[in-house]
Amino acid sequence: MSALATIDRGYTLLVRVLMVAACLYIAAMMILIIYYTSFRSMGWGYNRYSFTVIEYGFIYALMLGCPWMVRQKAHVYIELVTALMSERVRRIWSRGVAAVCAAVCLILAFYTGLLTWEDYSWNRFDELRGQLDIKRWVVIAAMPVGFGLSGIEFLRFVFGRSVIHVGEPGVHE
Repeated sequence: MSALATIDRGYTLLVRVLMVAACLYIAAMMILIIYYTSFRSMGWGYNRYSFTVIEYGFIYALMLGCPWMVRQKAHVYIELVTALMSERVRRIWSRGVAAVCAAVCLILAFYTGLLTWEDYSWNRFDELRGQLDIKRWVVIAAMPVGFGLSGIEFLRFVFGRSVIHVGEPGVHE
């Protein structure tokens, strides 16, 4: 097996592990939401930090699951216009759209990475939440990872054999 194939297999494993982590976090958030609302509604004591974990969980679930969704073409896109294009034009169009998406993701990865590093270096805390003193870099650390890997996934559509748009309108599952 070539070194490139080994790197690709490792990278694919990383994307899958992050998706599993996102799914587990969503399940944990569901349990915490039930716990939080039930105990609060009953007037029982509850862990007030659970709400903070739920809030941040949305960021982590989104960012960790995003690269897998791009790879699976599970994000929202419209095939109505591309269905009218010829195969050649559709492939060029699709690669252009993927290139723009990759550029946006990689730019966001860069800037959120800078922000994460700055927050880590300055030891900043998330001051908007009164329930839990959490370092701000922990809150946004998933963003450069999610955007960066999503950018790589879009680049796979730019330079790979597969394209995002297949030119068939409707729901495909």
